[in-house]
Amino acid sequence: MQINRFNEFRLARRFRVANRVLQIILGLSLIVSLNFLAAKYFSRIDLTQSGTYTLAPESKAYIRELDELVEIIVTIPNDPDVEELQQIHQHLKKLFREYQAAGTINGQTYIQIEFVDVYRQRKRAQELANKYNLTQENIILVAMGDRTREVRQADLYEVEDNQITGFRGEKAITSAIIDVSSKDEDKIYFLVGHGEMRLDDVDPLRGLSQLESFLRERNYSLATLDLAVDPDVPADADLIVIPSPQASLLPEEVEKLRRYMSERNGRMIVLIDPGRRHGMDDLFYDWGVLADDMVVKDDGPDFRAQGGDLIIRRFAEHPITELLVDYQITAFFGPPRPVRTDPAALRDPRLKVTQIIGTSDQSWAERDYRTQSPEQFDEGRDLKGPITIATVSTRSAGTELGITIPGGRFVAFGNSDFITNNRLRAFGNRTLIFNSINWTLARNSRLNIATRPLESYQIVMSERDLTRTLVYFAIIPGATALLGFFIFLIRRR
Repeated sequence: MQINRFNEFRLARRFRVANRVLQIILGLSLIVSLNFLAAKYFSRIDLTQSGTYTLAPESKAYIRELDELVEIIVTIPNDPDVEELQQIHQHLKKLFREYQAAGTINGQTYIQIEFVDVYRQRKRAQELANKYNLTQENIILVAMGDRTREVRQADLYEVEDNQITGFRGEKAITSAIIDVSSKDEDKIYFLVGHGEMRLDDVDPLRGLSQLESFLRERNYSLATLDLAVDPDVPADADLIVIPSPQASLLPEEVEKLRRYMSERNGRMIVLIDPGRRHGMDDLFYDWGVLADDMVVKDDGPDFRAQGGDLIIRRFAEHPITELLVDYQITAFFGPPRPVRTDPAALRDPRLKVTQIIGTSDQSWAERDYRTQSPEQFDEGRDLKGPITIATVSTRSAGTELGITIPGGRFVAFGNSDFITNNRLRAFGNRTLIFNSINWTLARNSRLNIATRPLESYQIVMSERDLTRTLVYFAIIPGATALLGFFIFLIRRR
């Protein structure tokens, strides 16, 4: 009888062991199956009211079209002692989680994120500098192959009244992804043949070699255009830049430019200096711009540098000047000439002319700058400040067969030396010319991604509310757990 009971216990113990092994196997199988299904069939749901954790449909659509790996490398340091840097990293990590999720398609990863501390990871930082020809720190580098685009901290936030009001990192990152993944390069032609500044010139005062390097690194295709030789503006011209002609263009050359702008809805940036006859009055008239043969003088104490050049602080609200206005960045110009709205342009309803840069209230435009000495303001002859020294204009092309046709864009600066080798990096000069090129090419209007508001929540509770919260979330669950523990002890006895 005892032997039978012993055998029964031994058999029962074997059954218990087998049962536990089977439970473990089934549990592991369940976990593996759930993970497999979750990896293959998953859905992300954003429960926030403002969609904080959701990429815009446009971003997702562009990411789905990727066929090569996009590397996003963040070199902005994460200093625990600097609250601003911690906030930037917090916002970026939330955003990049969404990019990584959207960039994983059928098990294939198309977006790779890397945070690099350039001060601690010296070797990796040097590798990136050599590979991508990095010239500055504290940026986000977006790269596909040998095509790169830099996103700066200033591009990530919207500022109003000197206060950060919104996060526009998604628009900046998606725009960079589009640029590096695009197979088509925007081609920019620089006019030559009239003493213009040249891209291959390393002269500090008249050379544009630094601008050439800057634009080529950002995936622009650059070429020169000589209208005295070429029968017409090339068909692949996305933008024409006329940098400081020292002699007048011939009438037939101006006519070629006019046809390009009117018949092909062209894009053009013109930089002209005072004292030079450019011969483009008819072209300027077409686009509602008046470039007076005058020199701007500015006696404003905050607008005049020690060497007599101008510190530009007055910008109108426009996509070209948005960053300069938001972050109160100045520009550094040599003596400019007025470039303002032509009153005759008001009669053309399709033409919109905007004055974007001005001088101080103490400035004036001197008409007799060649003969008058000392120069002084003459009422009724000179123009009283503030004087406009940069103007942009757009012409609506209307619609055809239900398709909106993009119109031409024209930018005129009354100064050119702010883009030369010795001044390109001064103050906001580089930002100003780069934004001008992007706006003229309509790069800034590719995306319609709204800025995300920076939401902060503050819970204000009375003592009664605090007591109720304590009851609901602490006392009741604690009492339930204690009751369960007592029941467990009773059953053991």
